[in-house]
Amino acid sequence: MADIGIFLGTDEITESARDAERLGFESVWCWDHLAGRYASLAPEVVLATAAAVTERVRVGYGVLLAAVRPLPLLAKEVASLQYVSRGRLLVGVGDGRGAWERWHGGLRDAPAWDALGVRRADAEARTEQALRLLPGLVGGEPTRFVPGGAEITLAPAAAAPPLLVAGGLEDAVLRRAVAFGAGWFPAVISPAHVADGVRRLRQYADEAGRPVPPVTVAVPIQLDVPAGEVAAARDALVRMVVDAYEVDPDHAAGVGIVGTPEEAAERLAAYVEAGVDRIVLSGGSAAGWRTSHELLARTATLLND
Repeated sequence: MADIGIFLGTDEITESARDAERLGFESVWCWDHLAGRYASLAPEVVLATAAAVTERVRVGYGVLLAAVRPLPLLAKEVASLQYVSRGRLLVGVGDGRGAWERWHGGLRDAPAWDALGVRRADAEARTEQALRLLPGLVGGEPTRFVPGGAEITLAPAAAAPPLLVAGGLEDAVLRRAVAFGAGWFPAVISPAHVADGVRRLRQYADEAGRPVPPVTVAVPIQLDVPAGEVAAARDALVRMVVDAYEVDPDHAAGVGIVGTPEEAAERLAAYVEAGVDRIVLSGGSAAGWRTSHELLARTATLLND
């Protein structure tokens, strides 16, 4: 079995979040992009809205670009969301240079970094600083950002949310997930590649004497394609993944799902067998979010029955 989450879009956030909770999804997610090929809202607004109108469903950044934000302000934002959601926040953390950003086109290009006043060369170091300091900051611990500098203490304090390290099979990403995170959060990845990542996570966790982090994966999915158009839709999805992510066609063919809920559940089962604990689904239906939710909920039920 796996927990199933879904991405929220930009329309009718309150109704969409309530519906996701009604249908039994474990979590709802929002991406974090300054600009890009898709319209997007500020994630802190979307997640606060979703948390305010629900009681159980978790709310998550998918994923937060920590490198482009001043860390004290970022910590205040995360602590506030964790506080108002009553401990339901999940925080995927990326450095702005990986598959998540290539998908949405948000921070792949130099002008976006320049506009934010952040050097791309500093992305990894800034991300690791955020992963290291966020738990204490959110928890209300006095924190000093530079040796000899002033301490900052945030209030009200909140329990530190799980930090899910976003990225692929890069050695640095997997080691970062073991060292700092409460999970590994890849996107644009096949079940076979997930299995390889899980094997290496176990190796690195054993070397470090730390627990193996759980795995969350994001999967694009289309469930309402007419039977006679499935092959063409699959080919189109492969071409899009090749173009957007700059991967080879064989890799792209293992990413994303096109078919019926029954076929999708069978494909998703391969991720569970590979060691995935949570699957976050994007897409569903071109007919709108209500139809998407119903189809995705049907798929989740088939997967976990």
